[in-house]
Amino acid sequence: MVDVSDMVVGVVEDSRGFAELEEEWEDLYRRCPRATPFQSWTWLYSWWECYELRLITVRNSRGLLIGIFPFMVEFGSVYVGRLLFVGTELSDYLDVIVRSGWEDKVLESGVQALEKLECWHIADLQQLPQEAAAWGVRRWWDGPRICLRRDSCPVVEVKPCDELLASLSRNLRSTVRRTLRRAATDGLQRKVADASNIKHAAERLVALHREAWQGRDIGPEHVTQRFEAPTVAATQRLAYRGLGTISEFWQDGEVLISDFLMFGRAYCGSLILGASQNAPQRYQWSSLYIWDAVEIAHIGDSSYLDLLRGEEPYKLRWSSRIIPTHRLILGQHRTARIPYAGYHALRSRAKLYAGSGSAPLWIKSAVGKYRTLRHRVNHSRDNLVTGVFNIFRPTGASRVVPSNLETMHSLTGVT
Repeated sequence: MVDVSDMVVGVVEDSRGFAELEEEWEDLYRRCPRATPFQSWTWLYSWWECYELRLITVRNSRGLLIGIFPFMVEFGSVYVGRLLFVGTELSDYLDVIVRSGWEDKVLESGVQALEKLECWHIADLQQLPQEAAAWGVRRWWDGPRICLRRDSCPVVEVKPCDELLASLSRNLRSTVRRTLRRAATDGLQRKVADASNIKHAAERLVALHREAWQGRDIGPEHVTQRFEAPTVAATQRLAYRGLGTISEFWQDGEVLISDFLMFGRAYCGSLILGASQNAPQRYQWSSLYIWDAVEIAHIGDSSYLDLLRGEEPYKLRWSSRIIPTHRLILGQHRTARIPYAGYHALRSRAKLYAGSGSAPLWIKSAVGKYRTLRHRVNHSRDNLVTGVFNIFRPTGASRVVPSNLETMHSLTGVT
């Protein structure tokens, strides 16, 4: 048993408190060996606004911030409250943030605070890599819990050009060389956005992202303003702190391919990809952007390029290994946890099968249509509930805005 009597635990529930943590949070992030850019304040502050914050902070007796459980709570019709990491569904790796050397005290203190929170029935901790600090929660959690497979992230080992080409299959090696020759002949120019033009580059990226996946399996959320504004803001903040950038391929004053890259401690991650409709007609643009990302990773002394979520065939042809992620589901009561965990266990298996190469096209198509339908139903439900509340809200009560857009301060600028 760890003595945590000298720990000071708090819960932040508003945007002002979140904003005030910026400098302390970033200092903690730099001193957490397991943390990825997805745990930085810079990234998470841009994505929390659709939910209610429940950030659990842990400080030592001197007031030093030694741990953060970056939680938010979602209320739905099926469950009273679902506790999630801030950035769930939009981040590829999620975790608790712990200052090195304080793991046991932070995890036990955080679990004690979690038990006292009355806003939730299910805690669904998603996108946990194998080395995540959050796995330590199981040591202190006495309630029901279950672990499920979540996603897979293919990675490419960063090597000098000749070695990398030699590691590829013969067909892919030939395709890459042909693509590079064609790009050079056409005068395609790669430009990496800097602080002076990152905002415009981010806006172009979102537009090209939608264009590239138009009519295909794009997440419905990616065509909304709720996706665009935070993406532009997060990209700017990450670029200003040296945690990310955008690489673009230009031709005749037009951007054909755009890639948003994040920089971790040992890796470079390709997060959001976009391309014009003209790009696939001339190039195998997946080879072009991966080759470019590997070069950027090599310049930055990264040991590998992370292609992040998704086992698309073109990623697997390049990858040297797979990083799996999991979800840890905690329940305060077994009656709430069993049906929720059972549903997601079946859904996880179905999703893995649908995303595999052995799944027939009709199943992949059905999954895409289901996602679109689910998004439309949820959007209509939220608008209906919001409208009814606004009609019958008490005099003087604040008006409810869908997605809490009135709290999205600083999303078009950089805090």
